Amino acid sequence: MKRIVPGPQSSTRRTALCLALLGAFSLQAQAQSTYPNKPVRMVVSYAAGNVTDLLARVVAERLSDKWGQPVTVDNRPGQGGSLGAQIAVKTPADGYTLLFSAMAAMAINPHVYGNLGYDVRKDFVPVVNVAYPTMVMVVNPELKINSLTALIAYSKANPTALNYGTAGNGTVPHLNMETLKAQTGLVAQHVPYKAAGAVLTDVLGGRIQIQQEALSVLLPQVKAKKLIPIAAGSSKRLAQLPDVPTITELFPKYQAVVPWLGIFAPAGTPKAIVDKINKDVDDILRQPDVQEKLLGNGLDAVGGSPETFAKTVATDYERMDKLVKQLGLKVD
Repeated sequence: MKRIVPGPQSSTRRTALCLALLGAFSLQAQAQSTYPNKPVRMVVSYAAGNVTDLLARVVAERLSDKWGQPVTVDNRPGQGGSLGAQIAVKTPADGYTLLFSAMAAMAINPHVYGNLGYDVRKDFVPVVNVAYPTMVMVVNPELKINSLTALIAYSKANPTALNYGTAGNGTVPHLNMETLKAQTGLVAQHVPYKAAGAVLTDVLGGRIQIQQEALSVLLPQVKAKKLIPIAAGSSKRLAQLPDVPTITELFPKYQAVVPWLGIFAPAGTPKAIVDKINKDVDDILRQPDVQEKLLGNGLDAVGGSPETFAKTVATDYERMDKLVKQLGLKVD
């Protein structure tokens, strides 16, 4: 058999390719070792006091300590969390502006709103899944209703009496409440707000009667007996409210949308920087005092690789498309 000896051009190409790869690895390593060398801005898609904001501030504080650079929280609520994403997508892909957002803005709103101004699949890189919040459904005490079944019966007898509020069209509480209405016959009009805190204010004031929201937002008012908890939105009873049944206990066919809260970066952010942020946040989530703080606020720490989070986002993006169409929640 004739032996083929590579010519000088082939050797030159191989050498050039090796040098290019070494250069790329060197740039990646340099980016990771020098990042961050200035303050980092974390755009939070929800208002101060929201569970996303609470979690973002825990992470931002720990990252500031770890990096020796300020990590500032920039709250940009609106359009069910999409306003923050609209702002973040216009920033340089250098790791110095991150988006701390929720499932609503990244997997639900693209199917609810006609024109978002960003494409989750093209414009952002999932960095890390930070936590899953647990949900609870509450009512104003003036209703004198202590159970979900009693609320449903009351709504059917008084079909114009009840309103529920959420932080906007397409949020997880909006989808869960509409799913509950479709499956149980609950009659309640949706009132969208810009922030969960504003909803809470109006429930406390009796202007609306129902709210389903993250436990961390509602628990202080529940403990103060200013709100009545009637159902947990999670798959199991809440440790903080063990006597409150889950919705699925009462209605086994009900399937809640389980939201996630995570960090994203503009598409094109160097992988070395994405990996560094991921690792450092993952390390923070493993700290016992952080886990204790999160659990106390009804949050389950997640962590994991960027690739795992990307698969979660992609799966939920497709699943929420089907659910939004099924419930007819399109907003122009």
